[in-house]
Amino acid sequence: MKKWLVGVLISGIAVYFLSQNFNINEFERLNGKINWYILPLLFLSNLWAFVPFSIRWYYLLEKKISFRQSLTTSMIGVGLNMILPARGGDVVRLLMNKKDSELPLTHLFSRIFLEKVMDLAAVVLLGAVALFTMGLGQTKNLSLLFVSTAVIISMFVGLGIIKYALEPLRSFFQFLFGLIKKRSLYEEKFDHHLIEFSNFLKGDKLRIPVLYSIPTWVFGYAISYYLAGVLIGMPIRFPETLLFMFLGGLGVAIPSAPSGIGVFHAALISGFLILGRDPGEGLVYATVVHLSQFLITTTLAAVAYLDWKVFQKQEH
Repeated sequence: MKKWLVGVLISGIAVYFLSQNFNINEFERLNGKINWYILPLLFLSNLWAFVPFSIRWYYLLEKKISFRQSLTTSMIGVGLNMILPARGGDVVRLLMNKKDSELPLTHLFSRIFLEKVMDLAAVVLLGAVALFTMGLGQTKNLSLLFVSTAVIISMFVGLGIIKYALEPLRSFFQFLFGLIKKRSLYEEKFDHHLIEFSNFLKGDKLRIPVLYSIPTWVFGYAISYYLAGVLIGMPIRFPETLLFMFLGGLGVAIPSAPSGIGVFHAALISGFLILGRDPGEGLVYATVVHLSQFLITTTLAAVAYLDWKVFQKQEH
């Protein structure tokens, strides 16, 4: 409850600042410009985005769940992320997959950590490609890339330590837990999971999930961003969609609710400013992207939940 309230507060502050700088009349830009025939394509693009996303999750869990379970729980998790702060939908997805696979939560948490590392690396790479493709690689535009890259490097360093320096790491944790008289807790509850995670990183099990990371964003989410512009008759070049996707991905990483409202809009408006475009145009575009994703993903989540419940009954 506290996290939800914090998320609402952050969104509220962002919405307040947006309302002080933009006029509601900006939405008159949409008058007579909505191409309704694009709406089914936008729906299908959001649905399609879940295919590589779910394949990657299926392989991250080493096929311990079926692809159908991976697809339905992924839809439910992403749909709930639109409502819950701090990626609460991902926690629900883990609990559902725990029930489906009987894997321990520590095992699942390590896999979702890998998923987020891959996602962050993918969006930062695509954001860099977009900036340099459009000739916007000035220092003032690279600060977010530098920060994001630093975070990615830190994550990879941590993964490298787990993979190549397991024994010193185990000794460190034993010493650390020993200081608080909880060494037995570490040895009984965490040590074997750390060993298992290290073994997972040493094999070739990451090869397929890594290969699916870029397609998940380019052929899934980026197409949705592009179609949102076509929907409202706003010309958006594909490299621009990659930039907006990068900024939007960083925006929703900030805990806010529901579904990153306010912070997501501010992130995309900053993209319009970087491109030298009208920020009012950016507010309209961000609102359309946000609203369409909210409606489509929550609808898909509701359908997926019904399918998951029916599938569970059939299994039992």
